[in-house]
Amino acid sequence: MDGQIIRQSSSYRHGLVLGLTMAEIMILLVFCLLIAMTAFLRVEHDKREQAEKALDQERADRNSDRDLVADVKQNLAILDRIRTAVGSRDPAAVDEYWRELVESHTIVAKFSSSGMPPAQLSDRVAEAVNLKTRGIDVETAIRDEDIVASIGRVLPDIRDRSASSSQIADIVERRLQSRNNGGHQWPPIIKLSEADGYHFRSGSAELSDRFRSDLAGPIPAQILELIKQFDVDVIEVVGHTDEQPVGTRGSNLDRDLLPVLRNSANIASILPADNAGLGLARAVSVVSILLQNPALSGYKLLPLSGAQLINNDETLAISGKPGDVLERRRIEIRLRKSTPYDASLKASPD
Repeated sequence: MDGQIIRQSSSYRHGLVLGLTMAEIMILLVFCLLIAMTAFLRVEHDKREQAEKALDQERADRNSDRDLVADVKQNLAILDRIRTAVGSRDPAAVDEYWRELVESHTIVAKFSSSGMPPAQLSDRVAEAVNLKTRGIDVETAIRDEDIVASIGRVLPDIRDRSASSSQIADIVERRLQSRNNGGHQWPPIIKLSEADGYHFRSGSAELSDRFRSDLAGPIPAQILELIKQFDVDVIEVVGHTDEQPVGTRGSNLDRDLLPVLRNSANIASILPADNAGLGLARAVSVVSILLQNPALSGYKLLPLSGAQLINNDETLAISGKPGDVLERRRIEIRLRKSTPYDASLKASPD
């Protein structure tokens, strides 16, 4: 019985290689072949990608060369130069010219990509050549232009070409002093109130004798000193009143204010109907005197009204103080820089 079992066991091991059947060995070989094929395909895929990249680069270079040739054909001067270079027996001269040509094309391409069209680049080159022929260093000229532009943004007054060098130096010096003193300095307000002796007739815009005398002498001198110190050109004259009602009467401001400014009517003829009109009439009365001063003729004089709405501390007078308040009945002279005129805001005719 034992001998029969041993023979059957030996028979079972027939056809094995390293403990594997023929079917298992075939499966293993197929698996190895698949691995090898995958590695081969990967290598071929990488080669194909490299070839495609090289082809794309070649196409780009060919397009660039085609554009270069097209540009050259459109420029007769370059064609003549190429013919001269090609006819030269010196290979170095041909190589040097071709290098310069390629570099020029690269520069133009960079400027075009930055938004500057070739025509504008050509104008810039012509300007540079013009400066060089006049003995002006291009880099120095560009630097000076940038400096002037920077100063012009901060100091618009310098853009006035009629300004002399001494005037420009004076403007720069004043602005530097202002900056060193802690930034922009606003001119002080000149206050002329009845509490200080600057009177008008009650409910009228007629000036007292002292008020008229000071408007012809010390007040314009004070205004001119502040104009020089702070470099301003607008003189705003603001009339303020207290809250006492003017009374019920008709107003002739629409008709007679301009004649007063033209010096063809007397301020005594002005009849305001309310405090707003009274403040404006009093401002016009002051401006009509200042307009007669030749020293102020180059500046803008603007009459305005604050009526009874603004306290001495520049707060709104909304608490209500209807009494007789001398300090509130005043003229304020404010100085400022004129606002640049925008022609686009000009009203179109109806």
